[in-house]
Amino acid sequence: MLTLQMKHFVKLSAVVCFSLTIYESSTRIHCVSSFQLTHLHSYDLRVPRNSRYAMRNGALAVHSDEQTSLTSSSSRSQQRTYKSRRTSNLRRQSRETLQLFEQWNKQQSPAAKRNEVLEHEVDKLLESTDLTQLLVPRDASSLIRLLGRNRIYDAMLKLTRRYCRHIIDSASVEREPHGYAKEDAQESVLYCYTAAIGACSKPTYSSSPSTTNEETYRNKTFLLSLLDEMEHNYTASGEVIKPNSYTLSAVLLGVDNGPEAVEVLNLFERKYCADQSDHSIVTVQVYNAAISACCSRSPNGEIKEESSNAVEDWQLGLFLYNRMKRYDPAPNEQTHMAVLQALAEFGQVRVAMSIFDDVKNECSLGSLSNLYKPLLKSCATAAKSDAAEALLQQMKNDGVIVTTDHMNLFLLSLAKCNMHTKALEVLQEMINLQDSEPLMAPDIFTFNTVLSACANANEYEAARELLDDMKEGLYSVPYQGNLHRLMVEIRPDVISYNTVISCADPVSALELINEMRLTRRHRVGVVHPNSISYTNAIARCRKASTSSDPETRQYAFDIAFTLFEMARDSALDNTVPTVDLNVYLYSSMIWVAESVGNYKAAVQLLRSMECPPNAICYDGVISACGKRGLYREALFFYYEMQNIGLPATKNVYMKLAFAINNARAPEIFASPRKKAALLEGVLSQMSNRDRSVSIGGPLFEALIRCHANKAEAGSSSAASRKVYDQIVGPVDNACLSAMLRAYASESNWEDAVMLVHCSDIVKESSGPGRVSTRALSYAVIACAKANQFEEAFNLIGLYSNDDTSGEVVTLAALNALIASCGRKRPDLAVQTLNEMQTKYRVTPNAMSYRLAIVACNQAEHREAKNKSLSTDDVEPFEFSWWECALSLLRRMVEDGMNPDTQTYSSVVSALESAGQWQRALGVLQSIPSMTALLENSFPLEVMSSAADEMEFNESPNLYILNAAISACEKGGAWIEALQLYENIRAQEHYKNATRPNFITVSSLLIALENAGQVELAETIYEEAMRDRIVRPMKRRMDNDGSLQRMVDLHLFSAPMARIAVRSYLNSFLRPRKEPTIKSDVVFIVGKGKGSEGVPVLMPTVMKLLTEEFKLEAVVDPLNAGRIRVSKNAIDNFVKTRRWKL
Repeated sequence: MLTLQMKHFVKLSAVVCFSLTIYESSTRIHCVSSFQLTHLHSYDLRVPRNSRYAMRNGALAVHSDEQTSLTSSSSRSQQRTYKSRRTSNLRRQSRETLQLFEQWNKQQSPAAKRNEVLEHEVDKLLESTDLTQLLVPRDASSLIRLLGRNRIYDAMLKLTRRYCRHIIDSASVEREPHGYAKEDAQESVLYCYTAAIGACSKPTYSSSPSTTNEETYRNKTFLLSLLDEMEHNYTASGEVIKPNSYTLSAVLLGVDNGPEAVEVLNLFERKYCADQSDHSIVTVQVYNAAISACCSRSPNGEIKEESSNAVEDWQLGLFLYNRMKRYDPAPNEQTHMAVLQALAEFGQVRVAMSIFDDVKNECSLGSLSNLYKPLLKSCATAAKSDAAEALLQQMKNDGVIVTTDHMNLFLLSLAKCNMHTKALEVLQEMINLQDSEPLMAPDIFTFNTVLSACANANEYEAARELLDDMKEGLYSVPYQGNLHRLMVEIRPDVISYNTVISCADPVSALELINEMRLTRRHRVGVVHPNSISYTNAIARCRKASTSSDPETRQYAFDIAFTLFEMARDSALDNTVPTVDLNVYLYSSMIWVAESVGNYKAAVQLLRSMECPPNAICYDGVISACGKRGLYREALFFYYEMQNIGLPATKNVYMKLAFAINNARAPEIFASPRKKAALLEGVLSQMSNRDRSVSIGGPLFEALIRCHANKAEAGSSSAASRKVYDQIVGPVDNACLSAMLRAYASESNWEDAVMLVHCSDIVKESSGPGRVSTRALSYAVIACAKANQFEEAFNLIGLYSNDDTSGEVVTLAALNALIASCGRKRPDLAVQTLNEMQTKYRVTPNAMSYRLAIVACNQAEHREAKNKSLSTDDVEPFEFSWWECALSLLRRMVEDGMNPDTQTYSSVVSALESAGQWQRALGVLQSIPSMTALLENSFPLEVMSSAADEMEFNESPNLYILNAAISACEKGGAWIEALQLYENIRAQEHYKNATRPNFITVSSLLIALENAGQVELAETIYEEAMRDRIVRPMKRRMDNDGSLQRMVDLHLFSAPMARIAVRSYLNSFLRPRKEPTIKSDVVFIVGKGKGSEGVPVLMPTVMKLLTEEFKLEAVVDPLNAGRIRVSKNAIDNFVKTRRWKL
């Protein structure tokens, strides 16, 4: 065999490395390829036990057995030299491996493709049998953090676990010089897991799509499991790898609310603190991380919905701070900053100022300068520019240096308050003072904040003017890092352009985008538009697309589509920075299509997305389908969301419920039952997460309302309650109000009251019981419909809102309460009306007055009835109900309201009951449509307009006229009653004219009968019979089973019955042919069940027949409600009396 002696490294090809194993006596040649080169698995690489090798970047190193067995001092020196050289080669190899990953990470390719390359290279790296020969622990931690930044969590965790296992295995084998000591190996595991936990817990602000579900990794349970895995999976039984403060702080970084932060911190203290004074692991740094976790805000700056309670979070942060002050560890400057930062996020200016006053005496001026920053930020968050300005003045008074950062925060508070004029003035002041106070000189953030103030105030012209000045290089500031005080021009960056675009109209936004694209031709000020630029411009198009003008909406959509195509072109252009076609860009365009009602474009955009869609994209598509009534398509996209594992949002369920409620299909639109069935199908697919009101509340509300709208008494509220009970967690105001509305529709006051008393505390409601105005109003309506007005008043007293700025209950609830009181307690009805503005802070409307007047009318009629039935002397009241009704009518007119027909009718009816016929006619004359009628000159157009405006089947004026005629009748003013009747009859030839009815004739006949005008009464009665207003002749079955014509007097009053009987009998005596009487004459008078007290018609008609007409009349033995006059008696009556005519 060929013997090769190689004393030095041989550099092989960088593309393919291969090895040759040639055995000759005791000399061996070995070659090991690196992971990034092509692996030749067909070769058998066997390493003798007493052989050592080293290979870096394809270099081949050969060491013979003789070289490893040297024992002389020179040999030991050579070994140390070799060990040092090997360590240096390993570090160089590790650094080159990490640099390769960093280069792949910097590639200008879309994020999804870049992540795919990185994940593929990690898989190739994991093919190595010993990662410790490729990466040192420091570079391994850096690689773990790089993968975490790109959200490649699966590959990152695989690398972490494999590397930690390899490094622990290397420590368990005694093979110097490349082995690790046990302590060093455990420390390396700690560093790697700390990097992995920090990567998982750090919130992602990137707009690139995630390859995995980030919520799976960034949660308390998973992070604690990683910590437990680090402690126990790499040590022998009974041993643990203890974390350090950085590891525990990394765990707390993944917690986003106060309760969880306190829970995790308490767990750490129980686990790692031997006693109360032992804080070697749970240091002040860990406490600071827990306090920062109480600032439960998502990366976009909004408070997360799943957070327990925003107020509770900052209070828990304050609790931890006070615990540190009372016990160990003592708070440091970072602690003060953390607690002030947590308070600043929630705008708790007063609390932050209180803490600042306690610690400012203990801090130096430099520290105070930093502590003022979160104070100013809290003012900006709470939009309190006055407080921020006062803080700046306090800094100057205390001798604290005001820097650019402080001024930027002050400008931010002005921007939140939309005070763009003040912001421009402050900017100009900073420019004027930059020579004397260089630390307060403006920077690009200053200008961008002022632009934001202009944008928030929707002042595009001011923002554009400032942007143009920046482009012209009119603003220069001293460069603070240069000793020669060079001046640097402030040029707009991409944030400047994006801010101005956010307040521009669509045309101006398109011009700004084109201007940004053309800046690459300039030598200075090159600003390329990014995805945010296009997203802001498209968002402005969406705002313009909500215009009522169809042409404006379509023009805005065309501009948005042009911008979207420009973004696509930029994404394919390799000569400029690539625009990331992210989900925000697509969602903005989808919502523009939704605004113009183009659901086809919205669906096409969703299908053409080059990144995973989010819930906002599906929300826009579902909303677009819902606007067109396409409920099937909306349901299809909702179920598609569920299938791909995309969690729905509250807005998705809101739009889905809207699509079903406004379905274009007639069979769905008009059927609450079918709507409820569709909503029930969606509810059956919802998870427990979606069944909370914070997400699925709109669907629960819609389903409860659909069940309540069913025309099924008793069962609709039961079905609504079944849905209501399926809500997971506390309910909100909308669902509680919908359930109470269902009870109110069925007058189920008991269940409504019980639900109010036992309901959850609604956070967004105010008042003693945290019950909203709308929910309380529905409960009051339920009680009012059941005439339980006492219980309604009790509910108002218990749950009314003490805030003087809002109404206690709604107007509809008070009107229902007035109507309920009016049926039994008219005094409470009038009192409620009088207290509406002062006590309930609700302005009454015409319905409120009408219901109170109706209550007065009913009370007046009850008083009159009681007087007529009572035999005792009744003491007169201090006031009469007719006076109250008349007073309310006068006040109603003075308040500028127009009383309707029912209001006038109730007033006249109350006057009629009291016999106040003069006042009744006076009220009648005050009605504009009645003036001409009373003067017998009623024009056609007045009658037509009056009839068209009212909602009654008959002409509404007739109700008032009947009441007026009845008032004249009771007051004995038969002439005025007759005049009103004649005026009505005089208008009959007009179209839509008022025509008398049975009540009109009855009231007039009673007046004439009581006045002794018998002949006139008979004449009017016969006219009414000819006009078929009065129709007493009816065919009824006689005792023998035959149908006979009978005189039915059931609905007649006693005077009108006398007139009817006279008219009927006198008809036999008129000159004509001999009357043919074929059967007995029967008068139907009834049995007196409808009369108050004793029967009225029976004795009246019987007396008239026997005494005035001398007829033999008997009560029918087979029917006690009929009076029968025989045929012979009628014949004799005609024969004896007819000759006189």
